[in-house]
Amino acid sequence: MPVSRSKAWKNQAARKLVWFHRWLGVATCLVFALWFASGAVLLFKPFPSLPHAEQLRLEAPIDLDTVMVSPRAAAVAAGPGVTALRLVQRGAAPAYIATTASGTIVIDGQSGERLGDLEPSNVATTLSGTAAAFAYDQWVVHNRFDPYRPFYRLDAADGAGTSLYLSARTGELVQRTNRADRGWNWVGAVLHWAYFTPLRSSFTAWDRTVWIISFVALLVAIAGTILGVIRMLAARRQRTPSLTFFRPPWLRWHHLLGLFASGFVLTWMLSGWLSMDHGRLFSRGQPTVDQSARYAGVPLVAALPANVPTAVPAGTKQLDFTVIGGHGLVGAWQADGTILHYDANYAHVTPAAVRALIGNAVLRAFPPASGVSVAPIDPTATYALAEGWPASTLRVTLAGPKLPDVYVDSADGRVWTVMDYSRASYAWIYYALHTFNFPGLTTRPLLRQILVLIPILFGFLFSVTGVVLGVQRLRKSF
Repeated sequence: MPVSRSKAWKNQAARKLVWFHRWLGVATCLVFALWFASGAVLLFKPFPSLPHAEQLRLEAPIDLDTVMVSPRAAAVAAGPGVTALRLVQRGAAPAYIATTASGTIVIDGQSGERLGDLEPSNVATTLSGTAAAFAYDQWVVHNRFDPYRPFYRLDAADGAGTSLYLSARTGELVQRTNRADRGWNWVGAVLHWAYFTPLRSSFTAWDRTVWIISFVALLVAIAGTILGVIRMLAARRQRTPSLTFFRPPWLRWHHLLGLFASGFVLTWMLSGWLSMDHGRLFSRGQPTVDQSARYAGVPLVAALPANVPTAVPAGTKQLDFTVIGGHGLVGAWQADGTILHYDANYAHVTPAAVRALIGNAVLRAFPPASGVSVAPIDPTATYALAEGWPASTLRVTLAGPKLPDVYVDSADGRVWTVMDYSRASYAWIYYALHTFNFPGLTTRPLLRQILVLIPILFGFLFSVTGVVLGVQRLRKSF
């Protein structure tokens, strides 16, 4: 290609890149600024939650003496395809909560009949706010709450503005907020994750919208970084070398701050975009249907106890029924947040036996593994902290080439993650880059917060210069 034609092509490409960065930057500059500002808030104020131990403490114990229906009979009454079953105190009576392909089915623990949603008069509480059930509000908008809809909001007169959310479907408390949490989260998690109720109530709409916006923002950051380096190299070739030849103050600061902040901005935008991956590029870390079936060994209904639970301790708050490697397992949650295990005949099972049961089930689920080792997780590990796994999680290591590690909750036998190469790569690219949960920082939260806050501050200041330039450009054009 002749030199003149090559130069013309480069100039044309640069002009197109400038146009792209300028106008897409105008469209996204405010998004950049809000992401950095809300990310700083989110660093100190996470989204409200009600930990399982707190949920157990607040809920009434199961009235075991009035349970007349066995777990197996309850699963049969719920219909085919029951994948999970638990027994709770629902209002004034015990009830089985069955998870099926068609949704959550509630079975009366006394009569074996299917139950509808709780009426306000059946909500036994000294709190106020049970007048009408609702499906969504800002603090139960995540799709993990879908099996529990609709809700009653119970307001406590405690001075802190505490609200509890009780599922009208299952009768369980599933969320807790207070006035301070709600206020900070409006400018933190809600803004950062675009958790606005009309959008977030549809997972598909929210997923696609945020994925597209974050991808466009990533492209804007890439284009800006390329242009910033080109302009810096040009400035270095001047008679008096400089980092920038821009004279207008806001443009000059945008270029200089961009040069210093571009590395963090790029990695933060990339890792933030990957937070919306949801299996598009990387593994979701979930077992396949075949692996789940081999791990269970038999359908859940076949392994459930055929007798009512009489041998579990009085005061038990929740009974979880599961199947692992063809063996039924009953988990009895106590008021202090601990769990006791029993087999399908309600004989006590030791923690060591549960661990061996899980190891053998994982070994059968992932052929051609030749052996397995089971150990508690390191609670300071990057992925464990990012996912918020409980201390009861086990790491199951399979012997064999290219086999994943499998992380299982020993409390209920749930498989948290199948850590194959794809999921491990995702953990480093997203979790480590976006939250700075690097080894050495995970156990030093204050140091980690400082190290995250400094580049976030520079990213925010850089974004503010972009907002000002965007406003100036719009005024000049229109």
